[in-house]
Amino acid sequence: MSDYWPYDEEAIYQDADILQAQYEMEARQLSAARRAGRCQHSSVVGVSASGEILYPEQEGLKRGQMRCTEHTNGCAELFESQEDWDAARDEALYG
Repeated sequence: MSDYWPYDEEAIYQDADILQAQYEMEARQLSAARRAGRCQHSSVVGVSASGEILYPEQEGLKRGQMRCTEHTNGCAELFESQEDWDAARDEALYG
Protein backbone atom coordinates (compact mmCIF):
# COMPACT_ATOMS: atom_id res chain seq x y z
CA MET A 1 0.00 0.00 0.00
CA SER A 2 1.35 3.37 -0.88
CA ASP A 3 1.54 6.38 1.40
CA TYR A 4 -0.97 8.44 -0.61
CA TRP A 5 -3.79 5.84 -0.31
CA PRO A 6 -4.29 5.03 3.37
CA TYR A 7 -7.28 2.70 2.83
CA ASP A 8 -7.44 -1.08 2.57
CA GLU A 9 -8.61 -1.51 -1.03
CA GLU A 10 -9.44 -5.18 -0.56
CA ALA A 11 -11.80 -4.36 2.33
CA ILE A 12 -13.45 -1.60 0.28
CA TYR A 13 -14.08 -3.97 -2.64
CA GLN A 14 -15.38 -6.65 -0.27
CA ASP A 15 -17.88 -4.18 1.25
CA ALA A 16 -18.99 -3.12 -2.22
CA ASP A 17 -19.47 -6.75 -3.26
CA ILE A 18 -21.60 -7.43 -0.17
CA LEU A 19 -23.79 -4.38 -0.85
CA GLN A 20 -24.18 -5.33 -4.51
CA ALA A 21 -25.29 -8.85 -3.54
CA GLN A 22 -27.88 -7.39 -1.13
CA TYR A 23 -29.24 -5.03 -3.81
CA GLU A 24 -29.49 -7.87 -6.31
CA MET A 25 -31.35 -10.06 -3.80
CA GLU A 26 -33.86 -7.27 -3.09
CA ALA A 27 -34.38 -6.69 -6.81
CA ARG A 28 -35.13 -10.39 -7.32
CA GLN A 29 -37.61 -10.31 -4.44
CA LEU A 30 -39.34 -7.22 -5.83
CA SER A 31 -39.52 -8.70 -9.30
CA ALA A 32 -40.97 -11.98 -8.05
CA ALA A 33 -43.59 -10.15 -5.99
CA ARG A 34 -44.65 -8.01 -8.96
CA ARG A 35 -44.90 -11.07 -11.21
CA ALA A 36 -47.15 -12.62 -8.54
CA GLY A 37 -49.34 -9.49 -8.67
CA ARG A 38 -48.41 -8.14 -5.23
CA CYS A 39 -48.09 -4.37 -5.19
CA GLN A 40 -44.85 -3.06 -3.67
CA HIS A 41 -46.30 0.40 -2.92
CA SER A 42 -43.10 1.87 -4.34
CA SER A 43 -44.77 5.11 -5.34
CA VAL A 44 -47.25 7.21 -3.38
CA VAL A 45 -48.72 10.69 -3.51
CA GLY A 46 -49.81 12.85 -0.60
CA VAL A 47 -51.18 16.33 -0.06
CA SER A 48 -48.78 19.18 -0.75
CA ALA A 49 -48.19 21.92 1.80
CA SER A 50 -50.28 24.29 -0.34
CA GLY A 51 -53.10 21.75 -0.64
CA GLU A 52 -52.96 22.00 -4.42
CA ILE A 53 -54.32 18.91 -6.22
CA LEU A 54 -52.08 17.87 -9.10
CA TYR A 55 -53.00 14.20 -9.48
CA PRO A 56 -56.34 12.36 -9.35
CA GLU A 57 -54.97 10.13 -6.57
CA GLN A 58 -54.75 13.18 -4.30
CA GLU A 59 -58.52 13.72 -4.35
CA GLY A 60 -60.00 13.30 -0.88
CA LEU A 61 -56.68 12.91 0.93
CA LYS A 62 -56.14 14.56 4.30
CA ARG A 63 -52.80 15.97 5.37
CA GLY A 64 -50.45 13.10 6.30
CA GLN A 65 -52.30 10.52 4.23
CA MET A 66 -50.78 8.96 1.12
CA ARG A 67 -52.22 6.89 -1.71
CA CYS A 68 -50.36 4.23 -3.69
CA THR A 69 -49.77 5.19 -7.31
CA GLU A 70 -47.93 2.05 -8.41
CA HIS A 71 -51.25 0.48 -9.51
CA THR A 72 -50.07 -3.15 -9.58
CA ASN A 73 -53.31 -5.10 -9.91
CA GLY A 74 -55.20 -1.80 -9.60
CA CYS A 75 -53.76 -0.90 -6.20
CA ALA A 76 -54.70 2.52 -4.86
CA GLU A 77 -54.26 1.69 -1.17
CA LEU A 78 -54.61 4.54 1.32
CA PHE A 79 -51.94 4.93 4.03
CA GLU A 80 -52.68 7.02 7.10
CA SER A 81 -49.02 7.90 7.74
CA GLN A 82 -45.43 7.48 6.60
CA GLU A 83 -45.08 4.67 9.14
CA ASP A 84 -48.05 2.80 7.64
CA TRP A 85 -46.55 3.14 4.17
CA ASP A 86 -43.14 1.92 5.39
CA ALA A 87 -44.76 -1.10 7.08
CA ALA A 88 -46.71 -1.98 3.92
CA ARG A 89 -43.56 -1.80 1.79
CA ASP A 90 -41.67 -3.99 4.26
CA GLU A 91 -44.54 -6.49 4.29
CA ALA A 92 -44.64 -6.57 0.49
CA LEU A 93 -40.91 -7.17 0.26
CA TYR A 94 -40.19 -9.40 3.23
CA GLY A 95 -43.58 -10.96 3.90
